[in-house]
Amino acid sequence: MKMKKAMPTESNVLQELAKRFKGRLSQCQVYDANVCTSRSVPGRPWELLPVSGEPFFQMLRFTCRGRKVTVLANRTYVHGAANGTFASMPLTINAKQMLFRSEFACALHVGGQRYAVFTEDGKVSSVQKYALSRPELTSLVKESGLQEGESLYFTKGEIGFYLKRPGTDRTIGIIDQVIQLAANVENDEEELNLELLPVQFHAIIPTIKRWAVADDSERDDLLSTTPEVVLRSLTDEVIPYLDAIDSYLDSFRGEAPTEQAAALGRLAECALEAKQRLVDKAGP
Repeated sequence: MKMKKAMPTESNVLQELAKRFKGRLSQCQVYDANVCTSRSVPGRPWELLPVSGEPFFQMLRFTCRGRKVTVLANRTYVHGAANGTFASMPLTINAKQMLFRSEFACALHVGGQRYAVFTEDGKVSSVQKYALSRPELTSLVKESGLQEGESLYFTKGEIGFYLKRPGTDRTIGIIDQVIQLAANVENDEEELNLELLPVQFHAIIPTIKRWAVADDSERDDLLSTTPEVVLRSLTDEVIPYLDAIDSYLDSFRGEAPTEQAAALGRLAECALEAKQRLVDKAGP
């Protein structure tokens, strides 16, 4: 997916959801292969133009019952997802996913309806069978009333949906059930043992836990809603470590860094972005 300049259109559904969930609503231009096809501008491969369908032009982010939810919309589709940590490999119900390989695997019978189930290899693993058997998923499929071109899906990082021209009440109902399903099938993520980092970084472990945010949008949200005094405290603490962090990350040259090292790198990136924000606010 590629984000570009905002489009001047609005989604009434997302406007209502923003009021309901007190979320952050913004414009975007997200090219999602499930809802549109695109091509590059000759000589400018980083620019995309829609060929059919249209990109998502509005995005809403909010937290509900402790779970982060993102909803995007264009004039035809509403796409939402609740994040988490799930054991299931990619699986989609009722329509293929274009963002990962989807092969027909089996049929799911719910409420007298038959829904096609697609997986990456056309097989259903034991973990996927467990997910498909959950009463929360059966209820979600039944209540969602999936039509042609609509789908529910699982990945290791989120549970989501694509709906065509849904009303606000239908969208809210499905979001509520997706969050409930996520709570019941989520795996407890083992906390990263940051004490495996070199001793020189142990003093900033609490800071790593708070600020080492991997997702660009989430990090932007965090920084934009943090008071300047806190951003200044972050930069004052982390900037003196930057040379040591660079040297440590360089030691992995030629091999993948550990998860702990990656988290340390994300902290450095966050601190540099915070410093830039403070410079921009200070002006010339």
